Amino acid sequence: MINRRILVYLFFSVMGALLSGERTFERLTVRDGLSEDIVHAVSDDKRGFIWIGTDEGLNRYDGYEPVIYRSNPFDTTALSGNRVFGIFRDSEGSIWVSTDKSIDLYQYGKNTFRRHATESKPVFVTEDTLGSIWVASLQSGVFKIDKQTGKTKNYRFSPLDPTSISSNNFDEIQKTPIIVDKDQNIWFGTRNGLNYYQRAKDVFVRFFSLQGGTNSLSSNNINTMYLDENNLWVGTPAGLDRIDTKTMEVERYAGTKWFSMVGVHTVIEILPFKEGTPMSGFWMATAGGLVYYDKNMLSFEDIIHPDIFGRYVADVYNDTKGNIWLYIPQTGGLMHFNTTNFYLMYGFADPDHDFEHIKNDALDQRSLSGNTINKVFFDRQDNTWVATNKGLNKLSKTENVFTPFSGGIKDKSIIRGQEIKHIEIDSDNTIWLSHENGLDHINNTGEKIAQYVSDPTDENSLLTRETGTFEILSNGQIWIASERGGLTALDVKTNTFIRYEHNPEKESSIIDGKIDCIYEDTDGAVWLSSISGVCRYKDKEFKSFTYNQSLGNNHLLGVTVFLEDSNGEFWLGTETNGLYRVNKSDMSAVEHYKLDQHNENSFASSVVLAIYEDKNRKIWIGSGGEGLFKYNSEKNDFTRTTIDDGLPSNTITSLKNDNEGFLWMGTRNGIARLNTESGLIQGYNRTDGLSSRIFYRDAIAVGKYGKMYFGGPMGMVVVRPLDIKPNQEKPLIAITNITGIDQSNKKTLVDFSSGAIDLDHKTQTLQIDFVGISFQKSLKNKYRYTLENHLENWVDNGTSRRASFQGLDPGKYRFVFMASNNDGVWSEPSKGTEIIVHPPAWKTWWAYSGYAGFFALTAFGAVRRRDKTQLLKLEESRRAQELEEAREFQMKMLPKKCPEVMDLEIAAGIQTATEVGGDYYDFFPQRDNSIYVVIGDATGHGMTAGMMVSITKAGLYGTPPNIPPNEVSYGLNRTIKAIELGKNKMALSIARFWPDRVEFTSAAMPPIYHYKSSTEDVDEILLEGLPLGSFKGESYSLVDINTEPGDAFIFISDGLPEATNISENMLGYRAVLDCVKENGKNSAEEIKQSLFDLGTAWLDGIKNQDDITVVVVKKGKAL
Repeated sequence: MINRRILVYLFFSVMGALLSGERTFERLTVRDGLSEDIVHAVSDDKRGFIWIGTDEGLNRYDGYEPVIYRSNPFDTTALSGNRVFGIFRDSEGSIWVSTDKSIDLYQYGKNTFRRHATESKPVFVTEDTLGSIWVASLQSGVFKIDKQTGKTKNYRFSPLDPTSISSNNFDEIQKTPIIVDKDQNIWFGTRNGLNYYQRAKDVFVRFFSLQGGTNSLSSNNINTMYLDENNLWVGTPAGLDRIDTKTMEVERYAGTKWFSMVGVHTVIEILPFKEGTPMSGFWMATAGGLVYYDKNMLSFEDIIHPDIFGRYVADVYNDTKGNIWLYIPQTGGLMHFNTTNFYLMYGFADPDHDFEHIKNDALDQRSLSGNTINKVFFDRQDNTWVATNKGLNKLSKTENVFTPFSGGIKDKSIIRGQEIKHIEIDSDNTIWLSHENGLDHINNTGEKIAQYVSDPTDENSLLTRETGTFEILSNGQIWIASERGGLTALDVKTNTFIRYEHNPEKESSIIDGKIDCIYEDTDGAVWLSSISGVCRYKDKEFKSFTYNQSLGNNHLLGVTVFLEDSNGEFWLGTETNGLYRVNKSDMSAVEHYKLDQHNENSFASSVVLAIYEDKNRKIWIGSGGEGLFKYNSEKNDFTRTTIDDGLPSNTITSLKNDNEGFLWMGTRNGIARLNTESGLIQGYNRTDGLSSRIFYRDAIAVGKYGKMYFGGPMGMVVVRPLDIKPNQEKPLIAITNITGIDQSNKKTLVDFSSGAIDLDHKTQTLQIDFVGISFQKSLKNKYRYTLENHLENWVDNGTSRRASFQGLDPGKYRFVFMASNNDGVWSEPSKGTEIIVHPPAWKTWWAYSGYAGFFALTAFGAVRRRDKTQLLKLEESRRAQELEEAREFQMKMLPKKCPEVMDLEIAAGIQTATEVGGDYYDFFPQRDNSIYVVIGDATGHGMTAGMMVSITKAGLYGTPPNIPPNEVSYGLNRTIKAIELGKNKMALSIARFWPDRVEFTSAAMPPIYHYKSSTEDVDEILLEGLPLGSFKGESYSLVDINTEPGDAFIFISDGLPEATNISENMLGYRAVLDCVKENGKNSAEEIKQSLFDLGTAWLDGIKNQDDITVVVVKKGKAL
């Protein structure tokens, strides 16, 4: 009979092998914003932030980007030093930071530090349960810090006091030199003796190693300690000792009860066994390997593994599952010991299955970044962090959802093309796909079955090399559209080709033009579309239904997709005229679905890219820019889903059900999956393994066993929907900053440490920054917020982590927010931050009381008031004249016309406000075939703003030619600051256009928008910086942007996105971006006008409150 213990072992060995897999890491380095790659310390705080200590400052990481804290010798509330060696989280979740000669408490909400000098480097920190932090220093003894008051007491060795601590010296090699017992008495292991601190008497009892004394410590040099009930275990360079804390008797174990197999008894660290297992005892990291003590058997055993046994174990860590992580400098990297078998098998470990050596692989960016390990940390969300000399690493919890499809030898794909334009799965589950080099037929592992190419000398081949759409017909033939016109019919069994090309002399010829769509209906007829109209192939003849403008048959123009639904209805989608139902027999239009501005359930797009009937017989339509539509047959209307509902893009290129009924979509910004029952949408992007953001119209397919395929310009990706494991962990949430902005645009950080804030009437704008912390594809996290007593409902904030409130009336408010993780799981609402806005002094109750006392006196002035009215009218007339003069002055500062240089098309314009807002733009062509484009916004209004514009213009003309834009800004800033115009400043963007690139800098201006003609996508480029005139030595960032023919750059002032309508709602930057994306393909003048039209429509008849300026620079398309 097989031993049950062996069966258990075999089961868990196999399971361990199946579950271990190859571990991958996500790196955080200097390239990602970390202050330094040499990371000494890692910890988390109460709110979930990860804190990272380096040689170049402290970093706070929230899953997005690090925030760096550095020392400032002139600010006592800043970090005390830039070299951070340790981070300790106390029982309240606060962070204590060890620098060269201080330990600093970070004060959340104040964003400051409370320093506690230690004279020499703090090397170990712990706390008791009575409210004190204990710090062991390198050469200055021990410090006790009262957490509440900050009061510090130093305990030092005194040769005249035998009750003082035995030594002032500790070091970084020690692992646990301070232990607090249940009575709050404390053990201190120094580099010269062990000390027992009796709190009640405030004295130290010393323990030393006595030569020849077996009942004394094995060494005065204490490496580590571990307290197990009444036994204090002490590790030293010479062995392991046990102290009975009741009798204070010492017993040496090295050479008496513990016999090292390699003869080395140096104990580096002691860690307890995992609780709740059949075994009890502890682990010892030694200079000769990993040893464990079995408390039940009273025995010591070595772990036998070739990379561990006999080697110096520098660090050992217990993770949340009780597994062991070891750092062995001789081998580098980390050893991971899965202890499941060990505990179940009472000390048995399988070297082949229970251990994994994790090291850096120079060729794998997802491997550990370095092999020198400084710290391993396990946070509250069960993330594993590894600090190295080459950055910080987070162990990936999940693998990429999508994987690139590759086959052949050594991951070299057998697919001959990169632009996968169409994918179909055959009845035998093999894959057909078309691309720029022909048609490939492969099996689902990537092995080649057949490849089809064009040979101009052989009619038994494809018409052209590049192929687009194709269709596998019910008779087994494959119809393949060519690059320019016509198609090829392939008989796979006989490997013969029939070419169909347009013949204008033959009425039954295939339709003229490139074939955009091929579809076989339920009757076996094949439908084709081209720019010329629609063609039907039936009974071996083609019949064309040609588009004719004079006939008004617009439904035949630019057909992109056909669908015959289960009810026999025939649908057409077009690229210019939207969606139709037609009569299949004669191609006459039955119904045209188009936008009805009075019906929100009407079909709202003129571009249809996909029509699909799902497994529940629901019709879905993917549009080009207006989102996803579901057809409601009962009401003959539509339900629309957009990016506001969670779609990654409003352009839906393809649609397909998976085997579980989810609706998948290819889009212009990744892939999405819709649960058609709940409406939940999950978006996927590069963080999920996608190689591209763009996916083609017909490039979607589902295999027999559920595997899905998507094609785009960067190849094909594959996903197994059943393998997707949603992230169910709710993100932790925290406020990161609260900023008050006054009328002069001065920003002041607001203290929110108490959970409430007070604002005076001078604060015009309140800006609250917040974050959801999950560390799992954080860029997908979404947010919503509300302000009680101000907003009636929650505001969906998308992925933005900022809320702004302007002009809050005096009163009490409460700000609450929530965050979702990457899979749409929402946190609980925050506890809320109380906000009290105080009225100005003249609006308080006592002020109004005073006003009443003077009421009688006002009657006396009634006669004089008439004269004052006349004076006010004169003043108003004078002011109107001054505003008109200011407007004329502003317009004179602008160029008379846009220059014509290089291949650039430039359009610019300004819509002035009631009070001139100080907007400005200009152009400065250079002799070296480049041009500076400038757009600015002066603070203030009227002549004050005009003066700032004139100073800026003069400074630009006086700037030496051919210097980078950021240096131009630097010089202008010094000039404006030297003039000292008080609170008046100048926000300015400068771009220098070259034939193939743009250099760009910005000082407090809105983002610029880069429309990319190759992808029809828009990049929003925002550079942080203060306005010109803020600080004399301010420097400005410079970015270099590559350009292609057809690209457009759009510069705006803040008057457009901040245009406020009659409902007091601002237009917003998202609307600007969407407008640019929609119109970016047009001319520069058309793009400019579309943005002005956007603002005009939003304001709906009211005058813009601030100048609106738009400058568009567009590169000409290649000839």
